[in-house]
Amino acid sequence: MDDQRPLLLLTRPQASSEAFWAALPEETRDSADFLINPLLSIHVSGPLPDLSGVTGLIFTSANALDAYATLGGPVLDIPAIAVGPATGAAIQAFGFRADVAGGTAEQVIEHVLNHGYSGPLLHMRGDNAIGDVAHRLSAAGVETREAVLYTQKLEPFSAATREALSQDRPIIAPVFSPRTARQLGRESIGIDCIRFAAISRAVADALPEDAAQRTRISRRPDRDGMVELVKDMVTDTASLERRL
Repeated sequence: MDDQRPLLLLTRPQASSEAFWAALPEETRDSADFLINPLLSIHVSGPLPDLSGVTGLIFTSANALDAYATLGGPVLDIPAIAVGPATGAAIQAFGFRADVAGGTAEQVIEHVLNHGYSGPLLHMRGDNAIGDVAHRLSAAGVETREAVLYTQKLEPFSAATREALSQDRPIIAPVFSPRTARQLGRESIGIDCIRFAAISRAVADALPEDAAQRTRISRRPDRDGMVELVKDMVTDTASLERRL
């Protein structure tokens, strides 16, 4: 790796990190290196819930869909509401009719309430989830149950990652969830060269206070918005390095 090129530190689970790297424009990938160190590992736990009588499913992450498929969940002739476009694409590829919300749990709730869903709905999620989607929809009059299909375990930086981060080179870390942001903050104590690309204000706020000046926030809380932000950050970094 060229130590003058930006290094993208990708901390989502392996498959999600690989998919994000592949989604970046070719010129961005040609201008940067990448390192994958998941800070959350996904463990399918189940069980698959009773699906009888359900009129729609809610997936607020692709991890939930993966767990549903691993547990043998069937394709049903009901809509599957996706948190955003990337999860929506995965849902459609699985065989469901995807109905895509705006990218956050808050926007999932608004989407359901604004599009005439009457329930009962079923929210597929992990053991840590934001937004309290099922409870809030039920309180608003749309009966919604929830099923925890997987657990998420916090993981540390590997020795190889710490070695890579000790190099004198620009580092960009895309961050997609508050929990990952907090773990990234703990693991990167003393590493002041990391700049963060946060998918939302909530994620940015979960990073350490001293990272605020090194953090940019996506214009849209979805993968396309993050691709655009990371592309811009890589371009800006590469331009700065050329001038130095």
